[in-house]
Amino acid sequence: MVKMTQESTQLINLNNPKPTQIEQENPFLTSKVKRKLNSKDCKVLFLYPNERGMSTIPPSITSLSQILKDEGHQTALFDTTFYKFDDEISIEDSEVTKSKSLENRPVLERDDDDIHFKKTTRSAILDFEASIENFKPDFIAVSCTETTFLRAIKLIEKTRHKNIKNLFGGVFPTFAPDLVMNYKNVDMVCVGEGENAIIDLANSISNNEDYSNVTNLWIKQNDGEITKNSISRPVDIDEIPVVTDIALFGEKRFYRPMGGKIRRLLPVETHRGCPYTCSFCNSPGQNRLYGDGDFLKGMSFFRKKSMDLVKTEIENHIEKYNVEYIYFWADTFLAWNNKEFDQFCEMYEEFKLPFWCQTRIETIEEDKFRRLKELGLDRVTFGLEHGNEKFRRDIVKRDYSNDDAVDKIKVIEKLGLTFSVNNIIGFPDETRELAFDTIELNRRFNSDNTSCSILVPFHGTELHAYAVEKGYLDPNVICAVSNSGESLLNMPQWDKKDMTRLRDVFAMYIKFPKDRWPEIKRAETDDVLRTKLREEFVKTYWSNSTAKIEDDIAEAAKGLF
Repeated sequence: MVKMTQESTQLINLNNPKPTQIEQENPFLTSKVKRKLNSKDCKVLFLYPNERGMSTIPPSITSLSQILKDEGHQTALFDTTFYKFDDEISIEDSEVTKSKSLENRPVLERDDDDIHFKKTTRSAILDFEASIENFKPDFIAVSCTETTFLRAIKLIEKTRHKNIKNLFGGVFPTFAPDLVMNYKNVDMVCVGEGENAIIDLANSISNNEDYSNVTNLWIKQNDGEITKNSISRPVDIDEIPVVTDIALFGEKRFYRPMGGKIRRLLPVETHRGCPYTCSFCNSPGQNRLYGDGDFLKGMSFFRKKSMDLVKTEIENHIEKYNVEYIYFWADTFLAWNNKEFDQFCEMYEEFKLPFWCQTRIETIEEDKFRRLKELGLDRVTFGLEHGNEKFRRDIVKRDYSNDDAVDKIKVIEKLGLTFSVNNIIGFPDETRELAFDTIELNRRFNSDNTSCSILVPFHGTELHAYAVEKGYLDPNVICAVSNSGESLLNMPQWDKKDMTRLRDVFAMYIKFPKDRWPEIKRAETDDVLRTKLREEFVKTYWSNSTAKIEDDIAEAAKGLF
């Protein structure tokens, strides 16, 4: 049974001449639940079921934690980044795969090698249980993607005897709430953004009040009935705290291997969402989600943070955390108009810290990238995705010519900028022959690093629906591994084992001369030959690396990231 609520989503007046103290602390809230005087603090334990060594610190958790703390609540974190799950949870560890497929460079040592990224040998389940016991949270807030959901479920399942309610949020619960709520150990799901919902929930618990009407939440009642509440408007990202709770993650998480070096790196969110419509990405789904309903019309999920606030965040990273390197958190960094770009450059002139960003090939302009290089651009990542123009246009929903892509990237090469290229194989209806079109296009420029991922058909994407329609994918299958795992699509024209083998030697086909291709083809099924070619690849094309590839693989297998 499902109970639908029709709660009003009317926004509070942010200019209320008589705001309460709490409204002043959190002026962006569209919530109705206000914390009562003398109510107890709500204690929220964040669970971040991250794949080992993957990604930077997520801005979402740091901002949510800061919002809660500004409201007077308490927060703690259990982060699985340094845990190995193989023995406890049957989920593939992607780091070994990435090393084997030549996506990750061997990492050079730092002088301050006390910050090494060795996984803990401790049990993630026992440590999570201990965190619950020590912190005694009122509820557990789980931030997950589709690839990390089952890891979170296992942790929640093994600690269910603690009788702590949980809230699942993130892109996967947003786009597959029914599927998530089917799991017996899931209590609540947040559909859409969580800033307002988590405050309403925490304040309701603090006030010892019913929270069944909190917007954006789906709530499982004691009798199994599910209450589905309406969704509130997108938050104003300029009203989210700029100084966020980065310290929640601990200093060890400030460091990240990149380009063969370990960087003291922190993220800065400049955009939320994306204006483009790539079929493999969740962002278009967010745009559709927030375009539904009369009260949301005209409200865009794609938003840009004001430059003054970006500046404040960078200043805080420098002053408080001694950051060496910035990652600008944006699906498409150059999704600015010319005026906004000029504002960024003027703002960043003060810092000139080395930085990394991701953007689209279509956004490359020589004058802009020359200016970014002067400001500290150290690395840029482009999503090429596929090398066949028709297939890329029809299936991937990216419309540009190969010649234009080459011309654009030649600009980056001319400027001497380091760049990496992301590619995907295993799209619905793709063949091995079509994948070689992607290889051929990559051979026309000289990237520092080339990634090849097998498509993950995430819920909420256009390609998920297409794959289900074609009969390639069970609609209820959860993508439990990252894009380094085996394909979930069952397609008659391309064996998934062959697809995986091609992924493992993809970079070799790009970098080695074509007369070596027969040898590479043999290496797809010959483990000894493949290892030999990997070592040759590292020595030849990653000349700044001091480690041998087999050593890197062995270390990854032992737990280094």
